Amino acid sequence: MIDAPPMSSPTDRLFTLKLSALRSFRDEATLDVRPLTLLYGFNQAGKSSLLRVLALLADSLQVGAGPLDLQSPALRDATFKELCWLGQAPNLSPWLTLMAPGQPNDSVFKIQFADANGLVVNRLHVTPGIEGDKFKVDLDGTVTREGNKVSASYAGSYRGQDWTGALQFDSLFPSGLPDQAEALAQRVREALAPLQRLQWLYANRPTDSDGSRQTRCCSPDGSDLPARLRAASNQSILDSASRWLAQQEGLGNEIALRVNASGQPELIHSAQGREGLPLHLAGEGLRSLLPILICALWAETKLSAAPSMLAVEEPEAHLHPTLQVALFDRLLETIHQGIPVLLETHSVYLLRAMQVAVLEKRLKPSQVGLHWVEQGSDGASTVTTIGIAADATLSGWRPDVFEKEQELAHRVLDLRWQQATSQ
Repeated sequence: MIDAPPMSSPTDRLFTLKLSALRSFRDEATLDVRPLTLLYGFNQAGKSSLLRVLALLADSLQVGAGPLDLQSPALRDATFKELCWLGQAPNLSPWLTLMAPGQPNDSVFKIQFADANGLVVNRLHVTPGIEGDKFKVDLDGTVTREGNKVSASYAGSYRGQDWTGALQFDSLFPSGLPDQAEALAQRVREALAPLQRLQWLYANRPTDSDGSRQTRCCSPDGSDLPARLRAASNQSILDSASRWLAQQEGLGNEIALRVNASGQPELIHSAQGREGLPLHLAGEGLRSLLPILICALWAETKLSAAPSMLAVEEPEAHLHPTLQVALFDRLLETIHQGIPVLLETHSVYLLRAMQVAVLEKRLKPSQVGLHWVEQGSDGASTVTTIGIAADATLSGWRPDVFEKEQELAHRVLDLRWQQATSQ
């Protein structure tokens, strides 16, 4: 029996991110974030950069981060200048637009950053819809800084009248907004709730973390998961992981937590007929898979320290196609538990698994945001949203993306035929 997807909002869109003059995105690019968001594209197209903007926003929502958290691990030590568009017209200032779905219009929070002897917010628009005119101000006065907190005077308009005042950015959303602008900003802030405890896992998992920055859930490489699980004292996470592994061919039957001779917690992997071994002695596939699996199960506990959203780079890394599909189906359970999942991937198997889930009515097309990221000859990246019909047909998808496998299969058949007929 096929489980129906849970009831969700009329549009199933959680929020929309627009960005311009940021990283490789010179012109405005749009990303609709839904319960399942998939980023596809060729190498160096800008997929990872787009995902990491969400991780940067998650860090910037925290009190004490300032308007944009330039110490975020997602920046990988990049400066503000290196965060910006560096192609032709390099003096463009980056814009971020965050939109919360609502009736009759989205609530829009649009912010432009600049470097004036330090990070400043140059412009801020808070409007009911793209064309609304509720609150639009420009920097107009002395900037003061206290740690990461930035305060300055702004001038512009509010509800069609002149407005001047001070805004204080202790995080991405300022204090000091007039009442109706504050109400609109609050709607956007609420729509971004999944980002508050975003768990970002980058492609090179696991590695040795430098531990230079405390993260809210676990580190992006998953290296501190044993310590986090020990602090959570929730055996059910490991029990669920063990049961799932036991159902997959060749993946063993138990993941446990123990303290090693150095007094540090570590994950132990066991299989039938042998004693448990530290995870660092396991194969690359299992070592890459476990941070995703454990973080998904952790998120489903809804504990205060658990992730509220997963953003994973290359979840297919080192995994056999059968296991890629099994992982997708497991993440679908996470989505049904109300935890959004974003995957940056090259995998045709994850794409097909999504289409099967739509056809089997385990996913609604409106719950999926499928995006193609591409970089032009001028170095500027674009994002195309791919339509998904009820029969899982894709509209706007490049037909050549996954044709290489078919091309090679045809070549094998042609060469066999040539050899057979030449004898």
